[in-house]
Amino acid sequence: MRNFVLLVTAVLVAIFIVPPTISVASATPSLPGVAQSPKLYVTVGVDQGGATRFLPATIIIPQVNITLNITFVNNYTVGGGMVHTFSIANSDDSAIVINNLTTGSVAPGANLSFEFHINSLTNITYKGVSFTPESSGQGIRWFCIPHRNAGMTGEILLAGLTAPTPEKGILIRAYWIGIIGIAATLAWTIISYFIIKSSSPHFKNHAEHVRKGLP
Repeated sequence: MRNFVLLVTAVLVAIFIVPPTISVASATPSLPGVAQSPKLYVTVGVDQGGATRFLPATIIIPQVNITLNITFVNNYTVGGGMVHTFSIANSDDSAIVINNLTTGSVAPGANLSFEFHINSLTNITYKGVSFTPESSGQGIRWFCIPHRNAGMTGEILLAGLTAPTPEKGILIRAYWIGIIGIAATLAWTIISYFIIKSSSPHFKNHAEHVRKGLP
């Protein structure tokens, strides 16, 4: 009888205290999935007045490791318009990797959509090919092949990497405001000193003392 009680006790302990293998396996957390990089959609046009320039000419990205989806619209059609491209070249000018004249020419009134991944400001992946893009000095340079020499270029910048340069007129104005403020403060201090001093009984008694010729 005693052995039977011990056997039943051992079975109960095994059931309620030792966790089963299935429970242990189900409690193991699954590995988190790899987060996908964000995608930014941007539309770029050209000057409808006929000037050879992009609008906008600057694209600000919030981070690197981002996919940039560009829709380039040639929206200048006056007088037949002009053919433009949105192109990015390898930094050593060995090749125009994104949108050469054959694949990227956009006729007036037409548009072209494409995307590439910005791994860093010095590395882009386009259609599975990674390369070092031409630098603008602060970011990534893009340009129109037929009108690059006319200044039709743009750049991709990383937000917060560079600060805008204040205008010279603003700096001069701030300088003179500061000078005027200092002068006004100094004048008010002097005036206040004489007002307080002239209203002081000690000053009046001393002035009367001097008037009588006393030392």
